[in-house]
Amino acid sequence: MAIAKKKATPATAKEKTVAKKSPTKNAVAQSAVAKKTVAKKAVAKKTVKISKPVVTKAAVKPMVTATALPSAAQKASDKAMAAVAKADQALAKANAKKAQVATKAKTSKTATTKNQLVTARAAVAKARTALVAAKKTASAAKFDLKLIATEAAIQIKAAKADAAVIELAASLEAKRKADLAKAIAAFEGKWLAARARQDGRKVKVAEKKALVKSAAVAKKAKAKVSALKKAKAAKIKVKKPTASSAKV
Repeated sequence: MAIAKKKATPATAKEKTVAKKSPTKNAVAQSAVAKKTVAKKAVAKKTVKISKPVVTKAAVKPMVTATALPSAAQKASDKAMAAVAKADQALAKANAKKAQVATKAKTSKTATTKNQLVTARAAVAKARTALVAAKKTASAAKFDLKLIATEAAIQIKAAKADAAVIELAASLEAKRKADLAKAIAAFEGKWLAARARQDGRKVKVAEKKALVKSAAVAKKAKAKVSALKKAKAAKIKVKKPTASSAKV
């Protein structure tokens, strides 16, 4: 029995070496493909992120400092997603390794094989834990990115609302001046018409007073002229000689 175990040990070691080498090549190939895929996703996400601010030109001016934040958040999200992809590949690799060792353990009941199976199961549990943690980090990064995007959208809406208020204030000011000019013109016309009627009444009263006064003056003048005529006639009568004075 001891001899059989010793003979089986080199074969097991060789199988273990071959098993290690073959997944390593596959892992390298898978990691290379995964890196390219992640790089493509990152480039695609960055391209989408760059194109968004160009759509709304009004967002550039009020959010010059805020536009730097989403890029950092986007990088963190891309990094977290890449970590998730890497952890997912590691879990797949660990599961493949466990399945390989489990298949081998069905035919070989050696302590080495059992240890390999225990190690493979532990590696799967570790990879699964890492994947859960990576997904949790990616979820937090996505939440932060969504939060920043929401805050940016709110700032854009607030800026638009402020611009609308400023535009309304300017239009109301222009309308106020136009309405004031119209009101002044209308008031001026009404006031001039009322003042003309008032002045007309005053002129009529003054004319009546002037007529009464001129009539009184004319009456006095006429009476004075009549008195002067009578006085003159009386003097003429006194100066005429009588018949008795002529005989003497």
